[in-house]
Amino acid sequence: MAIRERSATPMYTERRRTAPWIFTPGMVLGALSSAAVIVSMFLSWRSGSVHPSDVPASFLWDRNATSDPSLLIFLIPLAVVLVIGTFMPMGSVLRLLGGLGVMVVAGLFAYQLHKITNDTNASFGDALDTGWYVAAIGGILGFISGLLPSVRPGRREAVDRVDAV
Repeated sequence: MAIRERSATPMYTERRRTAPWIFTPGMVLGALSSAAVIVSMFLSWRSGSVHPSDVPASFLWDRNATSDPSLLIFLIPLAVVLVIGTFMPMGSVLRLLGGLGVMVVAGLFAYQLHKITNDTNASFGDALDTGWYVAAIGGILGFISGLLPSVRPGRREAVDRVDAV
């Protein structure tokens, strides 16, 4: 009787498949938030077609401000933080901070505008324009997206074993 030697090659082949890339709810809301903040930079924030590039940055703490840097000095970095937080694997903290920052900027803008409209007996609701609302909603979405998980499930590999012929 002959003894069969063990073959160095296996009697089967393996095929590996990986799961497709999955978007998490935090990433989707982060993308919507980023888009909203970026779009708000091009829209009017105050009636009379006043864009963020026309509003001095120091208006947030001094309603009589006429300085040079505009509100974009705050909005552009916050939008970048939101975008980076959207596409980083563990970017929920960045989205949380970016959303909070946008809410603070929109809140301070509304506070100063409310004080001005009160002094002039004008309507605060009529003074705000679309860009402010879009930025405020984007900030809220960014904050909420920071509270949602952004970790994709681990890569699942399926191994098919096919008998070699």
